[in-house]
Amino acid sequence: MRSGNRAGKVIAVFLGVILIAAAVAIPVVLLTRQGPAAQASSLYKKSMTVAGNSAGFHYVSTWTGGGEPVTTYTGDAGQNDGTQVISEPTEFGNEQYDVLLASDQTVYFEGNAPALEDELGVSASTAPGLAGQWVSIQPADGPYEAEQAGLTVASELGITGFVATSTEQVTGAGGATLTRITGTVPASEYSSSATVRVDISPSSDLPASIVMSFSDGTANTMTFTGWATAPSVPVPAGAVAWSTLTTSSPPDGYGSGETPTPAPTATPSPGGVGSAA
Repeated sequence: MRSGNRAGKVIAVFLGVILIAAAVAIPVVLLTRQGPAAQASSLYKKSMTVAGNSAGFHYVSTWTGGGEPVTTYTGDAGQNDGTQVISEPTEFGNEQYDVLLASDQTVYFEGNAPALEDELGVSASTAPGLAGQWVSIQPADGPYEAEQAGLTVASELGITGFVATSTEQVTGAGGATLTRITGTVPASEYSSSATVRVDISPSSDLPASIVMSFSDGTANTMTFTGWATAPSVPVPAGAVAWSTLTTSSPPDGYGSGETPTPAPTATPSPGGVGSAA
């Protein structure tokens, strides 16, 4: 995805590198041996380091494709706290819920009945009565790991297995000039392989967006704004402790989105063939 023919500029650029290197005493070999993939990888790592040190940011993550309805995660991530609003179609229904991570690491959850069933393991008969109420979740509670994931700066950044291959200059929203890092992610037990685009601001080295296009036809677009802004996380009053509720883990775990698969019904033998005499 690099720009067109640059052969006419190679010599001029190379000479420029020599002159600059001599002026600042940087070994020319370090500047000339790094190929496109190495440059892209270094830039990506630098961007993730700068972003990881930020006090916080706002993000919108949207999943599309695969014949499924759109899923949206909107939130504000901080170093030790964060907020998130989720709209997600699952086998339990259209889940709508808010999740807060307070500075003392307590998670607070408020959602509709399908979300309470899937995310917290509340029974279908009890969930409607808890809809719209805040529930507090402690680190030792069953749903904690699933609910606190992705709420902080560190958990929202970075792409596992990302292999950067090249960079190019692109024009972003509002005409801003961005550096696009292109690469791939191999398939894993959790997802298919994907091509990845990470657009960063050259002036700040902070990411503006990440787009992942998976081989199964799904895609995730994540945009970032409000860098260096720590989130405001109000602690809900009167929250019900999850440990006081009657719950059970969903068949595939908390937040799996999958309901039990009915057991196959036995097919009767014609005329009683095969049955006991």
